[in-house]
Amino acid sequence: MRHKQLVLIYGKVVQPVLKGMSAIYFSNGTWKETARVRRVVEVTEEHIKFETDRIRYCIEFRKDEAGALLAAA
Repeated sequence: MRHKQLVLIYGKVVQPVLKGMSAIYFSNGTWKETARVRRVVEVTEEHIKFETDRIRYCIEFRKDEAGALLAAA
């Protein structure tokens, strides 16, 4: 069995993250899009964990990133 790469990101996710759709997130001043989500593992107020075919994502929500996102809107 092949192990998936784990990626830890501080940022903000466009909700909801749905199985079969790509996830869109904002981190380090840029918007990024993942491959298709295969499984949503956990969603809390502090983070979201989900998997694509090759990568496990853990996106930690930070208040300063969220503030920058609102200021940009």
